Amino acid sequence: MAEISAYKKQIDWGCRILIVLDMLVVLSGYFSWFRTKYQLVSPLIPRSTVSEIFLDIADIQFKYAIVAAVIFTAGLLLYSFGKKILALWFFSAVLLFFLLNQLLFRM
Repeated sequence: MAEISAYKKQIDWGCRILIVLDMLVVLSGYFSWFRTKYQLVSPLIPRSTVSEIFLDIADIQFKYAIVAAVIFTAGLLLYSFGKKILALWFFSAVLLFFLLNQLLFRM
């Protein structure tokens, strides 16, 4: 009986840790969007150049953050309904999605 409760505790802690990491992943897309927007404000840089840079870099990361947020929300719903193993898969998918985004963005 103690083994089952230890297993459930490990799953709960795994979910909690992944929830925190996933929140950081989702927020990183929003932070990069705002950071890029406010870093490019300069009278020396033409507006068209700012728009191109902003659309190329920040919009791509923002779109990935929105997709990660949708997957994260699905994981939270599963976690709240007690489907913790399936929620672990969704939370892990957000991290994998983030790593894939970082790998593709660097190429």
